[in-house]
Amino acid sequence: MIPFENASPVSGRFSFITTAAQMAQAQTLAGWITIIAEDRGLDERTLAATTDLDIEDVRAILGGVVLMIPLSVLDQALCRLEGRRH
Repeated sequence: MIPFENASPVSGRFSFITTAAQMAQAQTLAGWITIIAEDRGLDERTLAATTDLDIEDVRAILGGVVLMIPLSVLDQALCRLEGRRH
């Protein structure tokens, strides 16, 4: 069993990240969100508003703790930040 398979709910959601590959994808998406936010000089609140995430999820992303955030949420946040349709 992978340690994060026993994840508990955060922000009212359960994690869908169950494999090492999915964890790598989540970290990559979070990394791009962080890089773009830093490049644009966005603070936590502005990033939350831009990506339509709650502030706790933004803090988790910026802190590199993405075990509890589903890939689809990270992908949608990156799309919004880049101005792309999802």
